Amino acid sequence: MPGPLFRQTEDGAVSLRPREREDNEFYHRNVNDPDVRRLLRNTQPKNLKAIDDEFEKYSGNDGENEGYGFVICAEQMNDEPTPVGSIGIWNVDHVNASAWMGAWIDPEFHGEEFAPRGAALVVEFGFAELNLNRVQTAVFEPNRPSQRVMEKLGFEREGVQRQAQHIDGEFYDSYLYGMLREEWDGEEWL
Repeated sequence: MPGPLFRQTEDGAVSLRPREREDNEFYHRNVNDPDVRRLLRNTQPKNLKAIDDEFEKYSGNDGENEGYGFVICAEQMNDEPTPVGSIGIWNVDHVNASAWMGAWIDPEFHGEEFAPRGAALVVEFGFAELNLNRVQTAVFEPNRPSQRVMEKLGFEREGVQRQAQHIDGEFYDSYLYGMLREEWDGEEWL
């Protein structure tokens, strides 16, 4: 069961909830799913113990690599929030007012606008509450849906890391995207 409500869209259809240990089964199933795993930076198979061991690092502030991990939930699917994906903001650098963002969506819920709406909630949190000036992310070449999400939200493609990621025996480019606070206009997604 996802944690308490942290942020939600104005229509209440999508929310962010802090990642809790109880969400580890959901994470375990998804990070091992070939459709999700192949586009994550860490493509190694993970058992539930590995997911449990990583919980502190990826669920919240770990003390040295400040970050926040959330479960993206659909609110109108049943009486309780339904986990549909994961999103985080990490490497929060208060001196330079910047952070990294990354997400994945359970393949069962692809194409239902949970990615842009969840990302908009995190970007808004970064600018409004963390007082960031910049949010950035990297998307691998074969991940066209995530590229479209970043572009829908107004992120600029700022560069390319050539052949930076090895996926299924092939090397792929990684596209760097960035958003400045002054460029942010995510009202349609919130």
